[in-house]
Amino acid sequence: MYYEVHGKGPALLVLHGGMCSIPVWPEAIEFFSREYQVIAPEQMGHGRTADDPSRPMDYHAMAEDTVELLRQLKIGRTYVLGHSDGGIIGLDLAINHPDLVIRLAAAGANFSPPPPPKPGSREIKADDIPRFIREPYERLSPDGAAHWPILFARVNQMWKTQPNFSSAQLGGIVSPTLVIAGDHDFVSPEYTVEMWRAIPGAQLWIAANSTHGLPKLRAALFNMTVDSFFKEAAPRHP
Repeated sequence: MYYEVHGKGPALLVLHGGMCSIPVWPEAIEFFSREYQVIAPEQMGHGRTADDPSRPMDYHAMAEDTVELLRQLKIGRTYVLGHSDGGIIGLDLAINHPDLVIRLAAAGANFSPPPPPKPGSREIKADDIPRFIREPYERLSPDGAAHWPILFARVNQMWKTQPNFSSAQLGGIVSPTLVIAGDHDFVSPEYTVEMWRAIPGAQLWIAANSTHGLPKLRAALFNMTVDSFFKEAAPRHP
């Protein structure tokens, strides 16, 4: 599992989106490594971590891979920032390893598979993924550029069937959580609000005039907002 560590300070796990890699989202690493020890892994099949076709693509397996990485790095507690698939992995960590997650910021994440495509709509293909995502893969992957459509098919199957977090699982999250989406995200604000309501005490940020690419396209606003959330004092109970 390829990973990078940048900076010094409290541990912060930065989790990339599906089909992405570290070079796709450098803004967060540059910003947060000024005050945090940023741990940035690349999940199986992504970036410089080889794919293993004998293993299914599975959010929970990715989360457990990440837990093992943190264990080997001797990191017992960490802040977690995840975008898209990385946000889903962050939710899995908060559900299954509550003692590990100090605070979670999940952007553009979903808790259930998307609805089936509308009749007549075209299904997304491997070539539809933007070049700024594909180029680092083709340049860095140990599997070679020719593996891109194979990886896409595996990830796309995961997207169609996962995640499947129950209301009880979301309701059991105890780590302070910030749920984030753009108001023009393909993860709709209504869906995001439903997830926010399911997580006890969670905070919600629907960013105006923003798409699924909020963390990169509006990086300064995104990073400062997440940093403020991470630095909030724990709430006092009467």
